[in-house]
Amino acid sequence: MSLTISAPLQRYQYVLQQTGTVGPADADILVTFAVNRHKTAQYVHDLRISLAKQFPGVTFSFLPSDMVTQILNFGLPAPIDIQVTGNDLAGNQAYANALLGRVKNVSGIADARIQQPFDQPYMHLQVDRTKAQEVGFNTQAIAQNVLISLGGSFQTSPTYWLDPKNRVSYQVSTQTPQYRVASLQDLSNMPITGPAPNAPPSLLASFASVQRGSGTAVVSHYNIQPVIDIFGAVQGRDLGGVSGDITRILDQTRNQLPRGSQVILRGQAQTMRSSYIGLLAGLFFAVLLVYLLIVVNFQSWLDPFIIISALPAALAGIAWFLFVTHTTLSVPALTGTIMCMGVATANSILVVSFGGRAVGCR
Repeated sequence: MSLTISAPLQRYQYVLQQTGTVGPADADILVTFAVNRHKTAQYVHDLRISLAKQFPGVTFSFLPSDMVTQILNFGLPAPIDIQVTGNDLAGNQAYANALLGRVKNVSGIADARIQQPFDQPYMHLQVDRTKAQEVGFNTQAIAQNVLISLGGSFQTSPTYWLDPKNRVSYQVSTQTPQYRVASLQDLSNMPITGPAPNAPPSLLASFASVQRGSGTAVVSHYNIQPVIDIFGAVQGRDLGGVSGDITRILDQTRNQLPRGSQVILRGQAQTMRSSYIGLLAGLFFAVLLVYLLIVVNFQSWLDPFIIISALPAALAGIAWFLFVTHTTLSVPALTGTIMCMGVATANSILVVSFGGRAVGCR
């Protein structure tokens, strides 16, 4: 059983919002603060500790509460998503369970769990097609009868009723009451009607047997291949340090993957890496373009080189102030670094220009 602290579960979601719930054992709880005197991260930290002590055996996970983090996650319920893809589900499951045990030991990781549970209880119906055909039934008709009886007819044939008084449309669904399907015997006594008009009604036990079993609660795919997701959040540490440790674990365990399978670190960690690569490349090309522009203006290769020689000192000052203020390297910090390169270049141009004039006057 797992419990997800997130937005309330709506009956119909018109927007893609993956909250992590996959079955009836999952639930969403919305926590609203009347007066937020403390940071939300502190409340989440305290709840992680207290809930685990009060409800042992229950899995809790906290979704991002602010809009910025939700956008950066691109709809995922956690910033870290380790995907194990491949056709060997049994082998991938064993590898994912072993990998989850190592990921939980990473400093700063929180709410690490596998999104696709493999122990969901199931009722398997074994249909004897020979007996079913003798009385005029086929597998499709049996499956449709079971679906309508247990899940309702609204999924197969949506029907609405318009109330003439308040002009409100209501859903009309035909379904067996849940209190009448309380045992396997009740399920076996389910009436089945055939597609042919002359087929007499019969009971499900006449040509089908019910067996207990277990399987996956949800089946996920990425690029057609089955995928197992290991989600995780970050607490008390920067995302870059946590993703770096996870990347080292993936490199160490990659040889344990089943043949034909692969493991990839996705989520906000992948977005962060691509953003940093783009910003660092932009910083390098910004310095290069500024240098070439100054070469054209000064008609010299030496003076622009003297001007941009002040940029390493500016980078050292940026790194020093980030260290003093305990600010992690982020997209805003790199954006400010690119802007600082322009300011440092402008100051260097003024120094070189006025210094050249002073030497000329003498």
